[in-house]
Amino acid sequence: MSIGDFIPQLSGLSYNPPSWRPMRVGGQNFTHCCLLALNDSLTIRSDGNLSYAPTSFVAPGVSIRELEATIQNEEFPCGATFSGDLSGAPVVQVPYRWCETRCPGWEISHSGIMQQWVGPFVQYIVPSLAFCTNVPRTHKLAIPDIVFKAHPRTLVGLMTYWIRLLGAVILVTLDTVVWLAICFAFAGPMLLSAVYEYALDRKVLEFLAPPHGKPPVISMRLRAQLLLAVVIGNIRMATREIDDLGIESRHDSAISDLEGRMPVARRQMSKLVHNSVWKRVMIMVDEYEASRATGRHNKEVVSLPTKLKALLNSQTSFGSTVGAPVLFFVGGFVYTVVDSDNNLGDNNTAHALAFGLWWMVIPYLAIISCAMLASNNPSTLDGIVYDGGTTAPIDEYGVSFWKQNLKKAKKYNGLGFIIRQVEGYNPVETAFEGRFRTVKLWKRGLNKREWVQEAIGEYVASSAYRGTNRISPDELRKSLTLNPLDCFYVLVGTLFAVLAPCCLAFLTSYNTPQAGLSCRSLTYLVYAISQVCEMALWTCAARLRIRYGTRWSETNPIVKRVCWWGQVFVGFFSIFAAVGGTTMQLLGVYRSCACKVPVRYWPQLSDPNAYIVLSDNTAEDIEAARHWWTVTGSTAVGVIGAVCALAWWHQRRLRKVFRDEADKLDSEEVAKEQHINV
Repeated sequence: MSIGDFIPQLSGLSYNPPSWRPMRVGGQNFTHCCLLALNDSLTIRSDGNLSYAPTSFVAPGVSIRELEATIQNEEFPCGATFSGDLSGAPVVQVPYRWCETRCPGWEISHSGIMQQWVGPFVQYIVPSLAFCTNVPRTHKLAIPDIVFKAHPRTLVGLMTYWIRLLGAVILVTLDTVVWLAICFAFAGPMLLSAVYEYALDRKVLEFLAPPHGKPPVISMRLRAQLLLAVVIGNIRMATREIDDLGIESRHDSAISDLEGRMPVARRQMSKLVHNSVWKRVMIMVDEYEASRATGRHNKEVVSLPTKLKALLNSQTSFGSTVGAPVLFFVGGFVYTVVDSDNNLGDNNTAHALAFGLWWMVIPYLAIISCAMLASNNPSTLDGIVYDGGTTAPIDEYGVSFWKQNLKKAKKYNGLGFIIRQVEGYNPVETAFEGRFRTVKLWKRGLNKREWVQEAIGEYVASSAYRGTNRISPDELRKSLTLNPLDCFYVLVGTLFAVLAPCCLAFLTSYNTPQAGLSCRSLTYLVYAISQVCEMALWTCAARLRIRYGTRWSETNPIVKRVCWWGQVFVGFFSIFAAVGGTTMQLLGVYRSCACKVPVRYWPQLSDPNAYIVLSDNTAEDIEAARHWWTVTGSTAVGVIGAVCALAWWHQRRLRKVFRDEADKLDSEEVAKEQHINV
């Protein structure tokens, strides 16, 4: 007589798990490990009855009769599922050393268990792929033209058609996945820059149309320049320009102290100056001023307000780009939370829910990105700005820190030869064609500040405020600069968008038995800390860029190097947590003995408290699920819904203010104000 005669699940139990994979590469099975522990805990007495062995891994208080009863009521500890009984299955727990010896390796995710990898991938990763396409980008993976040269009307074309199509699909998929990984790993500085830009939009528009008080007395030109800064502030400025006489001059758009510029005696209407993004764009304002002076603005020239509103409308509707996807995402998440009550105590469901809460960072990033007023696509600006019918010379942009070091590396013989060999091949192309280049999302906030500062600088240089009742330069600069309270709101809003999903995921995983800081909750913690550090380094670099202005690309102070290498160092941990943590969660690497023990026991794994619960659906599992799953899931759904609704409402409000201010440019009142005391 054997133990299997009493407990059928232990009949014919093998020492190794039933998998062709080695245990160190995913072949482990912890249900089989639980059966081994239970088998070692039982013995047959001399009278032929079943009893516990001297060393038993079954929790005290569970009699043999109760253990045998679990076979009939579907509460057998190894592989138990929730049946409505809150008392759960008996606990089977083993010391870490026993687990590491008898059950080494990790258990790969099974496609038959939906919450291990199929559910999280379809419910959270796939929607995030769609969300990340709404995040502004400057470059993408280039698809060779040869892929699109197939002609299925010929035999050879028909044979290669599917190969080319498959190649194009693979490249696009790879490009989207890589971009999603970048967005997730560097969500902190992206969100900080986006919220900064959003706050700057509000600052500018509320300066032009104060909610309380009288609007400022400013020239029509300054009003138009500020409105242009709002809708095209994501266009990258060139750092050098060439004037009419061919003299190279520095374009100091980032320097806040602009009083030292030589005053301009008079402005020449419709003057065309190439190789300066600012002056090329301001041609619209010059032409509008000239058209008003000649009285032909309503007949022959498209009005400036119409162009401004066209630029505003080129930004895709918030509802269609992110509002509707968020609605469907939230709907699916609500179903997951409600359906989880049918699987109370299931460890896979708990960690899948925590994984989904963590990945809500991507929807937050997409929501904030779509709430900004500047269009992600500069094509509309290409069509509006008139460059005299000729192709503008290529603007000279600041050299990045990476390119500076690459240029130095070319001076070394061996390394320089390798760089020159691969230099001609460029697998990456710009995201949009045209003369104007957008900046990366984590640089958009500072770039828009440059546009605003350039408008202030021209206002100061023109001396249009002297001898009039118009606003003074100091008051103008103060009104258009984010004050400490504004910066505090930007910081709090960004931290909330980054840390709220991480905290909810951390709480869910941390309180899933065995409660404590373990591999999954440690991943969420490392990710949150790395994002905060990235935002701190971004803030430091932003202050330096403002301080050095256009000399930023030419100078190399030690603080700049510290910031750059700090971002590299922190970025490694961020990528490891975001990409590595996601991969290990989906593959199942976290289902191992080490990850089933809280981190506090890692230095002393021989401690008696360093035990591992191998049984499923215990009373502690069910209790933790009842307390945390619905709370964290419902909180996440409510918060993301509220953030999406607020972002939509505020964007609609700012768009309405922008249109009203643009229409004022055509009013007779503003036209008269333009000539007051000039």
